[in-house]
Amino acid sequence: MAVVRGYADAMIDKGRDHYGPQHTPLFLSALDRDTFTLLEVRPAPPAGVRRGDRPGRAWSAMQGANPMLDQNLLRILYALTDITGESRYAEAADAELAWFLNHTQSPVTSLLPWGEHLSWDVALDLPISGGDERMHEFARPWELWEPCFRVAPEPSRRFAIGLWEHQIADHRTGAYDRHAPYDEHGPRDGKDFPRHGAFYIGTWAQAWKHTGDPVFIEAIEAVLARFERKGVQPDGTRVATLGALDLEPAARLVPEPLSSRLSTFTAREDDLILPLLREQVAGNALPLWENGYSAGTLAGQAMYCMERFAQVGREEHRELVIAIADRYRGSRPGEDMDAWPLSFAHAISTQAAAWRWTQAPAYREEALRLSRLAVGLFWQDQTLPRASLQTGHYETITGADSLALALLEVHALDAGLTHPLPRNSIDR
Repeated sequence: MAVVRGYADAMIDKGRDHYGPQHTPLFLSALDRDTFTLLEVRPAPPAGVRRGDRPGRAWSAMQGANPMLDQNLLRILYALTDITGESRYAEAADAELAWFLNHTQSPVTSLLPWGEHLSWDVALDLPISGGDERMHEFARPWELWEPCFRVAPEPSRRFAIGLWEHQIADHRTGAYDRHAPYDEHGPRDGKDFPRHGAFYIGTWAQAWKHTGDPVFIEAIEAVLARFERKGVQPDGTRVATLGALDLEPAARLVPEPLSSRLSTFTAREDDLILPLLREQVAGNALPLWENGYSAGTLAGQAMYCMERFAQVGREEHRELVIAIADRYRGSRPGEDMDAWPLSFAHAISTQAAAWRWTQAPAYREEALRLSRLAVGLFWQDQTLPRASLQTGHYETITGADSLALALLEVHALDAGLTHPLPRNSIDR
């Protein structure tokens, strides 16, 4: 708890935007850990991180704020207010969301400078890209629509409309590309990655809940129908497409018959995905510690199963999480591996889930062992964690926020706290 609160306090007190002509409540997504200042000399990236995904302009200083990459930090701030009763944590999260939504939307598309490639340059006060083009792309699902609609309802609604109008190329077929221009209309029919379609559906379901606008039901139906078709092969066999994690919560927000249609789809996806997960757990197809762009760890799959068990209570998901927890018993990264905080975050949360469900001391001991190891490796003697084992700066693209959430989860279990915490499953 001391480590998590120290991290949160440091970011609130020293890690926000006091640069350029306009100072804002935005948290920086990369910092010098010694001085809490911008990284004016661009440091070497952690292993597996692409240049174009980092929070800054290409070959320039790291001076970007990207709330989507800091999402678990914001979720921690809300949780700390619940646990401690100190309102300043939630107020800091509210302030970032309100300012970001009210000041950074494209006036053309209503999309936001966040996610995989974009961020807000706090020194120049403008949207920037880490690559050659300003392309909007989700990096994770966005789980904070509830506070967004509370602090900035109209910009939140406009974003959801913009996602439909400017990310989806064909409203009849639901065709899209995961990339769309941030500041001009130009949606494409191209790389319709399923995970992004699920992120859109989750966004529109929240927008429907808060506005009741039927356009959001139309949007969900268009993208869902696309993947219902894509999931059936010419020979009649089915393949997994959208996954389930973002669709199940959406099903609970929208009216019938769409609600049942989404739930039926997710149950069918489970039947297709579970055999693949069993094979991964039984074999050595996924690494335990090595993360990278579009490459996750075995514990990352445990987070999928943990979230799905929480949603529908299917025992097969719980069994897989426990089996993965057993695989990590006594493990740690190789000495020459540039492991990320995210790898530890998922490994710790896997042990915490097994501990919570079984009450077995072995999982408690493993959760505490990994937590202490992670604090020593990443925080060392400072208040901000480093971006990886072979770098020395703070950069949230590698999951510092998720690791802090895992530590908070372990503290809550060990201290017997009953406050509900967000689950560590958004890195997908």
